[in-house]
Amino acid sequence: MDIRNQLYEVGIFKSIEFDLPVIVVGNLTMGGSGKTPMIEYILRLITKKYQVGTLSRGYKRKTRGFRIAGSADNAVTIGDEPNQLYYKFKPEVVVSVGEDRVYSIPFILKEFPKTEVILLDDAFQHRRLKPSFQILITDYSRLFYQDSPVPTGLLRESARGANRADVIVVSKCPKIISEVEKSEIITKIHRYAGLDKPVYFTYIHYEEPVPFGSKNMPINGPIILVTGIANPTPLLQHLQTKYKVLKHFRFPDHHFFTSKDINTLIRYYDKLKDDLISILFTEKDRYRLIQTIDEKKLTNYPIYFQPITYKFVEYGKEFDHMILESIRKFTN
Repeated sequence: MDIRNQLYEVGIFKSIEFDLPVIVVGNLTMGGSGKTPMIEYILRLITKKYQVGTLSRGYKRKTRGFRIAGSADNAVTIGDEPNQLYYKFKPEVVVSVGEDRVYSIPFILKEFPKTEVILLDDAFQHRRLKPSFQILITDYSRLFYQDSPVPTGLLRESARGANRADVIVVSKCPKIISEVEKSEIITKIHRYAGLDKPVYFTYIHYEEPVPFGSKNMPINGPIILVTGIANPTPLLQHLQTKYKVLKHFRFPDHHFFTSKDINTLIRYYDKLKDDLISILFTEKDRYRLIQTIDEKKLTNYPIYFQPITYKFVEYGKEFDHMILESIRKFTN
């Protein structure tokens, strides 16, 4: 990857630039770092002002090539995260998937010529594309400068790749983080990203669980937690402060739930014989769950989903202004 990056840097390999703002949200580390919540944050910020299209590769989908999300699509055809974006932001946002971002963007513009901004999920290493603005996400629990490239570590490329970012966001921080710790993190990030790159800190805000099916009462008893995300530890720790967690069914990231999985869960619940117990899934799992199994198996059970949003530890309005200014450069 480093040799490939050098060939782009010296101009032997060429990057393609588009005549509209293309914002990339990406990371250096393999696995979940919190890109999708940042995509959603930016969408909430800009969709009232601009016509926006999102593009991702659609990780673990069963289709190939470019595809614009529609009512017939699900997590199988477009991937779980694009499917989540589609159902949360339709019809205001055009959600699409495609492995080749350079190839896919013209299709978006052809089908939706009024598109003013393209938001790319997980395209930091897609060097054929020259974005107008790049946001690098790094997880507080595994900061990129503490890691090494695969196979000895989990980095997709050298930590020096951070210098391509316009801004670095440290995700999943504690809600309260000391000035000393923030300063130490910023100093270490600047060693790779450059002294001129702003660094922001965000934490996960857990909304109230959303019910599914016929049960619509608030959770008022113990829970069974089911996750199919990369790192469920912060969620588990949060839930343990609010509820008694009887059991945690932990599945791999992007797991497609099978009938066997659900039957195992239901059998465990039925054996407990306690109407106060609820079953809680993550929001990310929601769209894989309801469209890949028989929903009728769940409608009579107290199923809930846990939505999350990002909040900035501080200087959130400054970050918002930076994003909006990067767009205005093209639209004015």
